[in-house]
Amino acid sequence: MSCFQRISKMLRGPSGALRRFHTDDEASLSVEAVLVLPILLWGFLATFTFFDVYRAKNLALKGNYAISDVLSRETNMIDMDYLTGAEHLFQFLTQSDTSSWLRVTVVTCTDDCAENNRTLEADWSRATDGQPTFSSQDIMEHYEPIIPWIAQGERVIIVETSMQYDPPFSEALTGIGERTFTDIVMTRPRFAPQLCWQGVGCGV
Repeated sequence: MSCFQRISKMLRGPSGALRRFHTDDEASLSVEAVLVLPILLWGFLATFTFFDVYRAKNLALKGNYAISDVLSRETNMIDMDYLTGAEHLFQFLTQSDTSSWLRVTVVTCTDDCAENNRTLEADWSRATDGQPTFSSQDIMEHYEPIIPWIAQGERVIIVETSMQYDPPFSEALTGIGERTFTDIVMTRPRFAPQLCWQGVGCGV
């Protein structure tokens, strides 16, 4: 046997083994299931949780918009019973539990309203579930940059809502744990100059 024939035989050996491996269709279904099933299960749980968290966030924002729209159309004075009812409406719309809360603040501009150094004041601020309320100083320190331009004497209703989200599956499986959705929506009164709180009265 020549040297060339020996080399050809050596090369045919590995290539033949690779060819047989490539064309072999024998397998164990149980082994494949053990390897693939955990990945499929994780993919299903993660996908379900991802869609659920976006659904809950969407409900929280829409619930805030609904409360804001109701308050912007109110022409009578409101009180704590009204605000508690609005919180219950928010819980119904978002399918949330008692950990949700609502805060409403009415803000007006009193000076330099078209300037960067405008002065904003809170007519009143009320919240449910023992949440803190805001003074005029709090508004200037924390909310002035996000409040849109309003003319002097006009009002804007700031509605803040919060709800707790609990994922359907463990964070260890999906990477998504418990979180709080807090949304802020601002609207102008539609049918009255301002939204008034009972016992506080309305400004000029």
